[in-house]
Amino acid sequence: MNVMPFFVTGCPKSGTTWLGHLLDAHPEISCKGEACVHAFTNPLERITNEYNDLLVRRAGLFSDSNDFPPVTQEELFSLMRYFIDMRLAAVVDQKKRGLRFVGEKDPAHAEHLPAMNLLYPEAKFIHIIRDGRDVMLSAYHNNLKNNTPGVKEAGLDGFLDEAARQWGLIVKRAIQTSSILGNRYIEVRYEALLADPLPQLKRLLAFLGADAREDILRACVDAASFEKLSKGRAQGQEDSKSFFRKGVANDWQNHMTPAQVQRFEAQAGGMLAQLGYLRSAV
Repeated sequence: MNVMPFFVTGCPKSGTTWLGHLLDAHPEISCKGEACVHAFTNPLERITNEYNDLLVRRAGLFSDSNDFPPVTQEELFSLMRYFIDMRLAAVVDQKKRGLRFVGEKDPAHAEHLPAMNLLYPEAKFIHIIRDGRDVMLSAYHNNLKNNTPGVKEAGLDGFLDEAARQWGLIVKRAIQTSSILGNRYIEVRYEALLADPLPQLKRLLAFLGADAREDILRACVDAASFEKLSKGRAQGQEDSKSFFRKGVANDWQNHMTPAQVQRFEAQAGGMLAQLGYLRSAV
C-alpha cells in the first residue's frame, strides 16, 4: 500500500475502539477495527522454526546435500509484514480519495512493540492510557454482558485482582518498551481526550502528519460522539448491554471502596501512582 501505516494500542477497555472511530472519521485516515495479527504471526514464527528443523533432519538422512537453506529471520519478517499489509488493505475505505494513513488498533500491540517495530520501522504508534480502575469496571461489565463463565459469581471484588494485574502488566510493558520507537510513539490519556477532545485529537493528527484544521477536528469528534456510537444515548446514560456502556471517567468512585483501591494498586504494581491516577479522590 502506498500509505503510511500506524497502530493504536492500549489495555482492553481503555478507549482504543473510540479512538479508532475518531481517527477513522478523518478524510485522510482509515482505521478499522482489530486484525488480530498476532494470532497469525506468532504461530508463523513457530511453524518457521519447525520447518527449519525439518530441513536439518532431512539433510541428515541422505548422503547428498540439501540445497534448500533455512528460512531467514528477514524472510520470516517479510512473510509477517505481507500478511499484515494484506489485512490492512482488506479494510481500506476506497471512497477516501485523499487517503494517506492506514491504521489498525489492537490492545495486543502493547505487549509486542519490539516485534512491531522490527516489522514496521516506519510506522507510528499511539498508546491510549486509561485509569485502571475504570478499565477494570468497564471490563467487568463487558464480561457480564458476554456471559463470561464465572464472572457473575465472582462479582466485582472477585474480578478485581486479575484485572488489576493485567492492566498493570500491559501498560507497564508498553511504556517500558516504547523507548525503542523514539518519536514514533505518543501517549494520550482517555480522560483528557474525553474532557476536551479537540486539542488532544489535534495533537494526535499532528503526530501522524494529517490535516488538523478545526473543521476536520470538529467533524471527527462529532462522528465519534458517544451519542452516535451508542445510538442515541447521552454521555453518562448507562446501558449495561452496550459495548459503549456509559462513556465517562472516574466511574470507579461509585463502585470501589478505599480498601479495594489499595488492593488494586498493589496488584497493579504501583502503576496508578506512577501514572498520577492516585491523585484522584478516593
